[in-house]
Amino acid sequence: MPSQQQSSAADAKCPPLTSLAYIIIGTGMGMGLMINSSPVHGLLHPEEGHVPIHTLEGDTFGGYSWGVERSPFRGVGTVEGVTSSVALTERLLWMQQEQEEEEEEEKDGGGAKSVNDSCGSGDDDAAAQSILSTLPDSHPLWSHASNAIANLCVTILLLTSCQRIVLGGGVMNRSILYDRIRREVLVLLNGYLDVEELSSEEKLKSVICASSWQSLGVGSGLVGVFALALDSLEEEEAGEEKCDSALATKRERKNGIERRKVFGLGIMVGIGLSMRCILLIKIAGRGLLRRH
Repeated sequence: MPSQQQSSAADAKCPPLTSLAYIIIGTGMGMGLMINSSPVHGLLHPEEGHVPIHTLEGDTFGGYSWGVERSPFRGVGTVEGVTSSVALTERLLWMQQEQEEEEEEEKDGGGAKSVNDSCGSGDDDAAAQSILSTLPDSHPLWSHASNAIANLCVTILLLTSCQRIVLGGGVMNRSILYDRIRREVLVLLNGYLDVEELSSEEKLKSVICASSWQSLGVGSGLVGVFALALDSLEEEEAGEEKCDSALATKRERKNGIERRKVFGLGIMVGIGLSMRCILLIKIAGRGLLRRH
């Protein structure tokens, strides 16, 4: 998994990582979590995207459409419900609709339209999501995104105290989010976690960061596949070594038994020869006495 491989790829100058969260933010969200150098998997894998957050003041967005039926909190005020590309796109459409309605009301008092009416489907959704990459860094959409991700980072730090949080995925291609997230994490923590690594924005760069594979242009999914393949190969080789070791142990045990048998037989032969020698000596001694 990417989180496992990311942990292994830590800078050699730094202490080895034993805990790491690897978060992908794209159409949806996913997270791999390592604690004490082992992946966390209880009843299910971690579902960090559905953790509730403290939204920005005055935010009246009703959540993303994916969350209506089965998502916790109905997708309202959750990390994925605010910062996934689907949620960001639907918020953008909602913001544009709000603006259009205000303009219409100023002109002729036109009636309001349903938010769902503005959210397209199929090709319309794909086209709308592609617009995200064209928005300027100053667009308010990114404030909502950075706030949601910062909330998630704070939750992870408070719950797990993990040493590193790696952020990736299509949404994080908006590079200005990293500094914003670190800044907001400091504000939200309010100095509660009194450790050197969380004492400043500069120090947070080693805690909340992009994937080390990103600069190499390697996708985390591909890295994860290779990591799983490598783990599988190592497990297979370890199994073969274990079998070989068991066979070697069995041979050694058998050889040991054979050696003990030979040793025991040698002792018996030695005792027999000794008794024979003693007997011969006694017979010879009696013969000498008779002659005298």
